[in-house]
Order: sequence, then structure tokens, then C-alpha cells
Amino acid sequence: MKITHLLILAGLSLTATLTSCEKEHIAPVTRPDQPPVSQPTTPAPTTPPPTTTPPNNTPPNNTPPPVTTSSLLTEMGTRILKYDTQGRLIEVGYSDQMYLGYTIVYEGNKPVRLNYKTGGWVIYRYEGDKVVEATSYYGENLVNYHYDFEYEGDRMVKETTMSYARSDVGQLGISNYKYDANGNLTEISVRWSTSNKPEDLTNPSVITFGAYDSNPNPVPLAYGNYYLPNVKLSTNNPGYRDAGLGKEYYSYEYHESGMPAKRTTTLQAFPYAQPFREQYTYK
Repeated sequence: MKITHLLILAGLSLTATLTSCEKEHIAPVTRPDQPPVSQPTTPAPTTPPPTTTPPNNTPPNNTPPPVTTSSLLTEMGTRILKYDTQGRLIEVGYSDQMYLGYTIVYEGNKPVRLNYKTGGWVIYRYEGDKVVEATSYYGENLVNYHYDFEYEGDRMVKETTMSYARSDVGQLGISNYKYDANGNLTEISVRWSTSNKPEDLTNPSVITFGAYDSNPNPVPLAYGNYYLPNVKLSTNNPGYRDAGLGKEYYSYEYHESGMPAKRTTTLQAFPYAQPFREQYTYK
């Protein structure tokens, strides 16, 4: 074989070898202490969580509204007063004597009847907007008290009572009321008869009041046995009451509006006795 042929064959063999190397896939080299190289992947689409309203964790506001001069008295000491949605007094009761008190029945805006919790009832008679007569029954057609009321302007000046509690013919009682220039009660004079006749009236028992403050008195004329609408015995709050056996002294704490918030009672005849305190509550 000629040398020229050998050279041609050698060249062809080298070309084939180089071409084979160009087409071969070469894997990347990794070290034993490295994790294998992974190809990045596209994350799967996610659905956003539904929108929710956070819970209301704000504590309730239990602060009572401020007391104003138009606020209604609901409690004074053990006395409890209840009203309807129109602000009319509908019940009088006592927290320490739950069996006492009464509910009030209206016709229009006028109280016409009281129903006692102990049984029995009271019927009113009016002249204009004033109660001039009240009759208390303990059964059908059975009268135990009869009241007549007299007025000067908005002030009650006389109360005449006929009691049938101890006598079938009745026992007469008369109370006269006096006031100062500000419309505050200064004196109640009470006389009882041994019969139903005025000539048998005894000497009066006198109760005096004084040392009034200049603040509004929120207490309605709602006694244990009757309620008189649109009538007040005092415009302001008394500083003492004297029934003839020593004065009861009253001192007050007030709301910003001037309405009484607390009353403290001390006794002149018993200066070392523990003071008695009454709280006023309003709505």
C-alpha cells in the first residue's frame, strides 16, 4: 500500500472520532457532598382565602347617661319608682317591703285609679287637672279612707281625711300645709278628731322643714297610700325636718347638673348614731 493511501485513511479516522465527540451529551459533574441540581418548577395557582369580618371585641358601654334636670327619679333609698315609655309614673314600691306599694292606672294622661299590692284600690275624682277627691276601698263598696284635697295654685294647702279603719262613722283628720316664697314646704299641721266632727279635733302636731338648698328636688308627691300628679311639696331639697322630738339633718351630694345623688341623715337627738345614707338613681 502506498504511503499516500495510509495518510488519507488516518485523516478520515480522526474526522470520524471528532464528529462523534461533538454529538455526545456530557452530564454535569457533581460532588458527593452536594444535592443534585433540580430544575425550577412553576408553582400551582392558589385560591385566596375568603374575606371574613373580624369579631367585634369592643366591650359594651355600661356607663349610664349623665343626670340632667329632666331625668326621672327611679330610686331613693328603698323607694322604687317605675315609669312607662311616656315618662308617666306607673308603679311605686319598696325594696325592703316588697308587699307594699301600688300600680297606677291612667285614662289619657290622668291617673284615675291605684291598685294596692296588698289588695284594695283608690279611685280619683278631678276638677281640671287636679285631684280633689280620692276614695280608698278594701273590698266592693267597702271604704276605709276618704281624702279631699284643696290647692292654692300648684300647691296643696289642705288635706281632709275621713278614716273608717276603726270606726264605722269615721274619724276626721285635717292637715294644713304652709310654704315659703320659693314654694318649699315649711310646715305641716296635723289634727285628728276623736269622732267625725270638727269640734272634736285635738291640738295640732306640727312638723317643720327648713334650710333648703337651691337645687332641684326630683321627688314626686307619691306617698305610701296615694300619688298626686302635677303636685310637689318642695321645689328644692330640705336641710332638716323637725317633728318635735329633735331635728333630722340632711346633707347632700350632687351631680354636675345639681340633681341630688346622695342624702345623708343625722339625728339631733342621737348625735353618736350611725348616719343614714340614701342613694338617688335616675333614668
